Amino acid sequence: MRGSIAERIREVKAVVFDLDDTLVESTVDFPKFKGLVIDRIVDQGENRNDYGPNESIVAILARYEARMKGKRIPEKEIRRRLAELDMIMDSVEMERVSETAAYEGARELLELLHLNGIKVGVLTRGCQKYANKALANTGLFRYVDALECRNSETKPKPDPEAYLKLVAALGVRKEETIFVGDHPLDAQCAANAGVPFIAVRTGDVPEESLRRAGSVEVFRDIGEFAHWLDEMLRE
Repeated sequence: MRGSIAERIREVKAVVFDLDDTLVESTVDFPKFKGLVIDRIVDQGENRNDYGPNESIVAILARYEARMKGKRIPEKEIRRRLAELDMIMDSVEMERVSETAAYEGARELLELLHLNGIKVGVLTRGCQKYANKALANTGLFRYVDALECRNSETKPKPDPEAYLKLVAALGVRKEETIFVGDHPLDAQCAANAGVPFIAVRTGDVPEESLRRAGSVEVFRDIGEFAHWLDEMLRE
């Protein structure tokens, strides 16, 4: 499998990365993050038993939005409620962002890409302020050519809309990109966009699950991927 992706990597013009647990070690308290969102959803009239803390925030928000639409709540009110949940998520993300650290090899990897004329994009479900500060604190921001964050204008991953918007901002075609991340949602986003997905195991997802999700290759961490990429680009 690495042979086939090696051929692809020699032709790519941009690599898109997930942020948390891919390039940087996340400091976001995700259980708190989801718990506060569920609390507010319950305050707004939903049944707590319908929203599990082990679900992804993507699934939680999608179900809540669908139920609001099913109740024929006006679109303006739906947008207001979702914006309120965004503010809760933003607040939790920013609590410890100053402690964010880049994974070993991340900076060297992004330098390697730039030296070979390959652009770097970052696609994250984090808010803009969080992503900017996390990348700045870790010294990675200077290598990022385009960044797409959680916002009200594009559908988040696993929907491909945000990925395709990022690709356009990078000035390349999707066929000239690959996506690197740590979660099956990232793999699903890549599949929906029609691009190859490479996984790193620095998140909390087992290798078997990442392969089942459609990863063309799985690396221990971004440093191992950087070492492999360096060898491929030297051939």
